[in-house]
Formats: sequence, C-alpha cells, structure tokens
Amino acid sequence: MATTMATNSLPPAPNASAVSLLSLLSPENKPKLIHAALVKLLSVVDSLWFEVSSSLPQLEEIAEDANHDAKTRAVACAYFNVVADKNPYIETLVCKAIEIYTKGKGGDDDDDGLDVDGMDEDEDDGMTEKVVSVVEKMFERCYVDRQWTHALGIALEARNIDKVVEIYTRCDDLDEKLAALKYGLSACTTVVTNKKFRNAALKVIAEQVKGLPPSHMDYASRCMCDHLLGNSEDVWKLIHALLKQGGDSTLMALQLCFDLVDTGDQHFVAAVAKGIEGIAGEMVGDLKDGYDKCMRIMLGGFAGELELAFLYKESDSDPLIIKNLKKSLEEKSSRNSMLHSMSIHTHAFLNAGTTNDTFLRDNLDFLKKASNWAKFSAIAGLGCIHQGHVGEAMELLDPYLPAEGATIAPESGYSEGGALMALGLIHAKPNCPYEKRLSTTGYLRQQLKNYSSNETIAHGAATGIGLAGLGCRDSAIFNELKDVLYTDSAVAGEAAGLAMGMVMLGGAGNGDDSVTEMLAYAKDTTHEKIIRGLSLGIALMHYGLEDGADGIIEQLSRDRDPVLRYGGMYTIALAYVGTGSNKAIKKLLAVAISDVSNEVRMGAIISLAFVLFKDSKRVPELVKLLLVSFNPHVRYASCMAVGIAMAGTADPKVLTMLEGMMEDLTDFVRQGAMLATSMVLMQSSDTKRAKAFRTKITGLVAEKHQSPLTKMGAILSQGIMEAGGRNVTLSMGSRNGFTKPTSVVGIMMFMQHWFWHPCTTFLGLAFQPTLMAGLNKDLNFVKKFTVVCNSKPSVFAYPARLEEKKEEEKKRVTTVTLSTTAKAKAKEEKKKKEEEGEGDTMEVEGEKKEEEGGGEKKEGDEGVEGDKKNEKKGPEPKTFELVNPSRMTKAQPKVCSAKPGQRYSQLLKGEIRGIIMLTDSSPAEEDEEVEVVKAPSVEEDEAPMPEPFIWRPGGAAPAATEEGGEAKEEAEEAEEAEEKMDEAKE
Repeated sequence: MATTMATNSLPPAPNASAVSLLSLLSPENKPKLIHAALVKLLSVVDSLWFEVSSSLPQLEEIAEDANHDAKTRAVACAYFNVVADKNPYIETLVCKAIEIYTKGKGGDDDDDGLDVDGMDEDEDDGMTEKVVSVVEKMFERCYVDRQWTHALGIALEARNIDKVVEIYTRCDDLDEKLAALKYGLSACTTVVTNKKFRNAALKVIAEQVKGLPPSHMDYASRCMCDHLLGNSEDVWKLIHALLKQGGDSTLMALQLCFDLVDTGDQHFVAAVAKGIEGIAGEMVGDLKDGYDKCMRIMLGGFAGELELAFLYKESDSDPLIIKNLKKSLEEKSSRNSMLHSMSIHTHAFLNAGTTNDTFLRDNLDFLKKASNWAKFSAIAGLGCIHQGHVGEAMELLDPYLPAEGATIAPESGYSEGGALMALGLIHAKPNCPYEKRLSTTGYLRQQLKNYSSNETIAHGAATGIGLAGLGCRDSAIFNELKDVLYTDSAVAGEAAGLAMGMVMLGGAGNGDDSVTEMLAYAKDTTHEKIIRGLSLGIALMHYGLEDGADGIIEQLSRDRDPVLRYGGMYTIALAYVGTGSNKAIKKLLAVAISDVSNEVRMGAIISLAFVLFKDSKRVPELVKLLLVSFNPHVRYASCMAVGIAMAGTADPKVLTMLEGMMEDLTDFVRQGAMLATSMVLMQSSDTKRAKAFRTKITGLVAEKHQSPLTKMGAILSQGIMEAGGRNVTLSMGSRNGFTKPTSVVGIMMFMQHWFWHPCTTFLGLAFQPTLMAGLNKDLNFVKKFTVVCNSKPSVFAYPARLEEKKEEEKKRVTTVTLSTTAKAKAKEEKKKKEEEGEGDTMEVEGEKKEEEGGGEKKEGDEGVEGDKKNEKKGPEPKTFELVNPSRMTKAQPKVCSAKPGQRYSQLLKGEIRGIIMLTDSSPAEEDEEVEVVKAPSVEEDEAPMPEPFIWRPGGAAPAATEEGGEAKEEAEEAEEAEEKMDEAKE
C-alpha cells in the first residue's frame, strides 16, 4: 500500500566509493573542507547511497552544530529534507521512513493499545519526530500530486483515522473523491485486519459517501458500508427512498436487494425486509409494485428460483462420466462399498442444483447396492442435486421420508434419515423462500421428536434442522437439539452438536452460557463423535467474531484432548475467515509444526485457506515447504488448503505443485492432491493439463493395483471438476467481496468426510453458479441484451463431451497355410481343371483393378471420413457474443463488455456478472423478446406413462386391456408364455 521504492538506480562507476569523502566529515577537519565534502557527496549520493546511509548520525550532528555556518548546515539538512526530490536515494529513505511510521502507528493485529485517533498509548522507540516529519511531507507531496489512494494506503496501514478524514476532506474533485472512497472501502474489506480500526474507517467512508451529491452518489458502496457496519435501518430507508423516486431509482433498489441476498447474510437481509414491511401500509400504486418485487427478492426466493432455472436449462453435464464410472466399479478389481458410495456422491456433484437425477432413476439396481450409512448418503445426495428446488421438495422425497404413524426399527431408518438431511440441504441456501424454510424447519423438528429413539433418523433430522435453520439463532430450536445431545447417543449426539452450531452461527457473543455448557458436556462425555460435533459446533458459533473469539480459541488450543484442539483450529478458521489476520496465521502455523496430533496439524493447515481466501495466492507460498514434510497428514492438508484457496483459478504454478503430490507414496496424500487439482481446474476448458488430468483420474479407477483411498480421490475429483453441469465454481466469497456463511459451512463440513463419509455431500453448499443474467423492470430475462467477450471462444468453452466407444466385431483369424501345402493344392486344382477340359481364363483388367482397389468406395467409408477430418478449419474468431442469460466463468468478466448501441444497458457500471438490472432506453416501446424466470418442475422431467397393453408371443400385435376377468386371464396367459420362451432361450 505504501509508495513503492524505485529500483532503476544506475550502478556506481567502477572503483567509485564515498569512503574518502565521508572521512573528510571528521570534526577535526576545517569547516571549508567539510562543506566541500558535503557538496561533493550530494553529487554521488544517488549511486552511493548505501555507503552514505551509514554516516547519517554524523550528518545529523553537522546539521545541528551551531559552530558550522548556515550554508554547511543547510547542505547537511538536505540529506533529511529531501521528500520533494525523486531519485533512488530519496525514495529509499522515504520508504524506510514510511515503514517505521506504519509499524509504529499500526502495530500488530492483536495490538489493543490503539485509540480511535490511530495513536498508540506508548510511543515506539523508532517513531522519532524526524520520521513523522518525513512522512507528513510525503502526505503533502501526495496531495499536491493528487495521489489520494497512495496517501490513503499509508493512513490505513498506519491506522491513523485522522489522516483518513484529512485525505477525504482535502480531496475537492468529486470524481477523484469517489475513486478514493471505493479504494478505501475495498482496502477495509481485504487489507485492514484490525476490527476496531476497520469499523472506524468504514464510518468515515460511509459519512463521506452519504455526503456526495446525487450526480455522483454510489448507492452500492453506501449500502455496502452500512451492511459491514450492521446498520440495517439505514439500508431499508435507502431502499424506500429509491422506490419513492421511481424510474431507474426503482431498478437501483432492486439491484441493491439482489446484492444483499448475494452476500448470504440471512440475518441482515431479514432485518432489512422487516424494516420495509413496517412501512408497507404507506405504499400504493407503482410504489407498492416495487415493494412487492423487493420482498420477492429478499424473502420470496426469487434469486434462488433464477439460479435454479439457469442451472437446469444451461446444464452441460456429461452422462458418460458416471456411466463409465459405473462400468469401472462393476469390475471385480474395483468392487468396494466405499467406492460405490463415492460414485453416488460424484453423481450428486455432477448434477448439483440441476434437478437431473435421471441416472439414479434408470439404474435403481446400482443404487440398491448401497446399504446402511451408504444408503443414508445416497438419499442425502438427492438434496445436493435438487438444491434450491423448494417448491416440490416434499414431493421429490416423499418415497423416502418417514410415513406418518409408521414404526421404524431402531437398527434401520437409513433411507428416512438421509431424506431428512436431503430436505435440509434443499433449503440451506440463503436465497430460498423464507416461509418455506420456516415450514421445513418445523417439519424436521417434529420428526426429531417422533424418532428421537432412532439414532439414524435423529442424526438426519438434526442435521437437516441445522441446515434449514442455518444462522436463525432460535433459542427454542437450540434447546431441542440440546435435549438430543443429552441422550448421550454417539451418532445422534454428534449431529446435534453440529446442528447447534449451525443454528447459532456467529451468535456466541450474545452473553449466554451456551458455549460454556457445550464445552462442559464435551469434557464429560466419553464419545469421541460427540466431542468432535461439539467442538466444531463451538467453532461455528464463533463465525466472524474475530478477536471476540480469542478467549475460547486459547482455551480450546491448550486443552489436553486433541479433538478439542482440533475444534480450536476451526474456531480460528471461522472467527477470522477472509480477514487475512497475521495473528491468526502465526497461531495456525505454530500449531501446524508443533502439535503432537496429526489431526490437529491437519486442521491448522486447512484453516489457513479459510483465513486467506481473499488473498488466496499467499496460501501456496505458505504451505510450499509443508508439501515436502515427512508427515503424510501435513502433506495431505497442504494439498487441500491449496485446492480450497485456489479453486477455479487454473493457476499453472499451483498445478505444477500438485502434480508432484499425485505421485506421493502415501495413498491418502495422492487422494488429497487429486481433490485439490480438481478444485483448481473447475470450469477449465480443454487445455492440455485439464485433458491430462481427466485421463489420469479416469484411468486410476480402472487400475487393479491402486488402493481404495486413491481411487476414492479419483472418483470424487470427477464430480468436483465437472460440478453443477459445469456451471458452478467453489468459492467462499460473494461477487461484492462479502464472505458467504453457507459456503464457509459447506467447505468446513466437507473436510469432516475424513471422519464421517455422509459429510461429503455438504460440499454442494459451496458451489456458486457462475452466471450473467440481465433483468428488466418486470424481473424477466431480456433476450436482446448481448455481451461481447474479447477472447477466443475456446478459452471459455465447455470441455468436449466423452464419446461412447463402439465395440468392434471380432473377425475370425484365417488359418496360416504352409507354402508347400499351398503348392500341392494348386497342382491338384490344375490337374482337375485339365481333366475337366477347362483352359486358362484371361484376366479382365477392370476386375483386376477392382480386386486390387477393394471395390468402389461408398459414402461413409473410412476414406471419405479421413477426407472430412483433413478438411482445414478456418481461423478461430478473436471475439464472440454471449446471449442473456449465459455462463460467465470466474476469469471471464475481465474481458467482457456490453455490446454498444443496444436498447438495454447495464444499470451499475463495472464487471458484468451475477444478476444485473438493465435500464431501458425506450421504455415506451413494448418488448416482446423477454423470458419469464421459472423454476423447473417434476412434471417436466418425467416422460408420460405408456398406455397399458398385453404382449402376445409369436409376433402377434399388442392388444389394449379390457376390464373384467377376461383381461386378467389374457395377462396371465401372456406371462406364462413369456416365461416359457425365456426358459427355451436359456
């Protein structure tokens, strides 16, 4: 953030040195000689500054010595008062001064000796008046040069709130001020790690944004500031004011509602919606229409409906991936219940959010191979496939949900438990309808009461409650889950502990004793599963609390139980998620190399990805040495940390790091490397590396001598890499820079599959659709809106689908005949012909040519196909157009722009991605080319039932059935005839 040091200094002349000149500065020499030496030093200081810097104390003495004349003292002062000059020596001095200034003012993340004005209570020894003077002059230089962002960077890094105010006050140009405000807001969310100072800076920025005139008002930044500060009242008042203005202001209000939902903060969105509901009675006419649309977006689940429609229609899922996987697993060498279960998870990932479960319907025999907890996971996977499909969730899962009044044996209930968890997964996303989520939570609570004695169903119900009620902070639900915990059932208790954390997500700072009770029970129980569930539940309750969680972090990290220490690592991860806190990173790295438990070390390394996900490139740098650790658990965790942080980037350096790990001697390290690589390569086109990796993981599953854990990694990698019909990516952040709680919970829970395979399905919560959807004032897709992508189509194209291999017919091998036998047969044939009177026939030229050439080539022959393949394709275009809506990958917005001259244009200028409102240049004209946003229904997916018929053996035509005994007799006769024919065939 500070001003960068110039590096283009010229090298000193050969044999040049300032030592001789510096020796002349001795007090014993005459003043004239000292003056001459100082003047000469000024001419060489640019190239010999590293020698002059060692004599700065001596120069300071000369400048302060009254015995020297004014000219000599002025020359000596020049070495300190040089901010206005721009040469390498001066830049170096200024940068060093800024470094001392920012360290002295800012301190560390855990430095609480910070007043609101940014000053430390105890002045640092290095914070001299001269250093402050240099930096102050540097600020003035920035003001003169109008480098507001440079000055702001220094002020924020030094945590000097007075300087932040001064910079915005001195900036008198509105355009420059708006740019500086956006820079400050971005820096606060990504760079500033001290929560107290960050909030103080955000308040200043919010006040400055609100003071902008309407012509320069940035409503998105204003709303973002208020959201970060938790001011829901200011947000709903802003939306109300925009609705009252009408026109494009109404579109802006709708855009702000979409942005709020995209943050994933359900608690804040509900507070804003509640505020708008309070003034609903004042709204009539167009104002009422705008209000209804806002409520539909925030509480009605419109954004979820839109994403579901996009994933359903634009799905490019390749059915051959799962078909080939099924074929490989049916071979004797790959028959394994764990691998079968992982293949079902892979199918869920491949079709996450697309509602496409055709493979499961067509291969029920394959699905039926799952038993016990594998059956639980398979049914729970339906929740991943139908995520967000809340309108027909009960209808979809009805065959598996517990029947009303039914008695289920204690040792069974796997299908029912999995269905209850699936119900929670369907309703877990923050863009689901609020009322649907409430009713589903009520249904799951009732099932938990009805089947509390069945630990399998209780496990599914408790997990479902945690998902559907994520972040609701309802004390009644918390107490019901606590009752399940106190039954001391290992399986149900683990789920209850996790669900308690999900329900109270980020709610540990409310002053109640819930965390104390959970920790006390974790220390009393003997079940490791319950301890793990409670420790992770405590971590979830401290989500986003930063330094407010330091007390419990210290307590868990020092506990004798490694499971509680493991929970302490994830408490750091969730409390400091996305902050980049140096304090948290130091703590995690210390545990990663010192703890005696492999699990705790794994948790510490993986937690680095959570803390640094907004500055993801730091993760590979931090774990680079850990990748070559002697400990395989450390190597596995390092791979996973890199994969989570760098998901969807296709970074070549990261892929090179992971390629070596795929050849590791330990099977689960190879598994981690494959999972991480698949995350990094999400939404990659057919690049050389992506193709090679796809081929590798496909081949590994079929290999006989690979371990099950390695095959497990290869199977899951296929699902992650092509997830969501190739239209989703893995991310913990929203497009506006907020941290998404649902995604964070999803990745954290997925990492627990190391201990409990049903947790694998949670990864679907972190899948975020990468779409561009432009909407008009009626919230319909505008078909006329086109985006130009300034790149070759192949760069962002879907990968080519697999081709089904056709089995070649086996030809009979001709028997080899000896030359002597052939000669003997030829003589015999010749004798026979002579005896029969046949003469030698003359060869016909045409026939001979036909025999040599193999006859005329027909259409479809190989020769024709070869000619088609050799046809030269034209040059690939350098640009292409995207229709609305369309897939927009993570890197694509940087090279995309709206096509000029269109009727519709983007309301908010900036990157084109996500859901965007479009302003109409011709509102009076009717636009017929629109598409209504509509979620898919079950009826659309199912083919119509065929008419009933009776098959008659012997080629007779099928006859329609008739009512009565005659139809039954005919059906029985047909079945008997069919059985006899089958027996005859056998």
